[in-house]
Amino acid sequence: MSLLAENRILAAPLAGISNSVYRRWARKFGAGMVFTEMASAEGIRRNDSRTLDLLRFDELERPIFAQIFDDDHIAIRDAAKIIEELGFDGVDLNFGCPAKKVVNKGAGSAILRDMPRALDIVEAALKVVNIPVSVKMRSGWNEGDETAIEMIENINSMGVAFVTLHPRSREKFFKGKSDWSLIAKAVKTAEMPVVGNGDIESGADAVEMIEKTGCSAVMIGRASMGNPWIFDEVSAAIEGREMPEPPSNFEIIEVCRKYIRELIEYHGERNGTNLAKKQIVWFTSGMPNCKRLRTEVFSAKRKEQIFSAIDGFSKDLVEIENINIDETKAVKCR
Repeated sequence: MSLLAENRILAAPLAGISNSVYRRWARKFGAGMVFTEMASAEGIRRNDSRTLDLLRFDELERPIFAQIFDDDHIAIRDAAKIIEELGFDGVDLNFGCPAKKVVNKGAGSAILRDMPRALDIVEAALKVVNIPVSVKMRSGWNEGDETAIEMIENINSMGVAFVTLHPRSREKFFKGKSDWSLIAKAVKTAEMPVVGNGDIESGADAVEMIEKTGCSAVMIGRASMGNPWIFDEVSAAIEGREMPEPPSNFEIIEVCRKYIRELIEYHGERNGTNLAKKQIVWFTSGMPNCKRLRTEVFSAKRKEQIFSAIDGFSKDLVEIENINIDETKAVKCR
């Protein structure tokens, strides 16, 4: 497999989530490659501070690709150069984002509606950098659209390092099931490695995708939110190792506490505290009495209040365990 990844498991670029803290924890738990959040190529070339902040990374995160988007090949060209100068291991071109603010400017999954423009963008990036260039895309714009297969046919001879296919149309967003048969079709069409993405929630799912499609690697996105253990589970399943024991609620809380501390240290108290709130919800989803924790966390203004809420929740869990309350009968968040 001619990927830079250390194994066959990639942590997906997730807008607003896959910051440096997320990426470090993903690598710690077994992800073989990570990606930055999607960054605007125009913002990069204009030296926009908020955009460049998305490109901060630690050496512990390698191998790491920077993912960029734009509808203009000149902006992509200039941004790709800067990404190489910043020391990234590769550039990933986003042809898959379904968000309105992205597709309304003709970028993300909207690029799939303009094949000449898409190919200009790929060529522009490949011409100016010596690091690998990859492409992440959806199946197409409308349901039943297989533009991704046409795209792969067109870029086969261009020198793209690998492609990642999320086999949902833009029309579907994240609804329903992704069509893994399209990944299998992409594998047969592509002359480069194909990474499968979509609906992998367990080690068994990852193995099934590889067996059914022949993809070189899998990319995990939403299932990793508040659950870095998924990377270890998938790694064990793919490598045929003994499956790790699932973490206890108390292990989850401890990792959550450390994760939140790093998030606040990295982003500062104001931004870090705001980002911490949704992370705490994800980490503790399904735990007993988490509804009260959610209420306390979302009313918190300072980091001390965040950690106080986590500590109180942790003590409640200890009490529940000590008196042997059946957690399946406790109030759970959905």
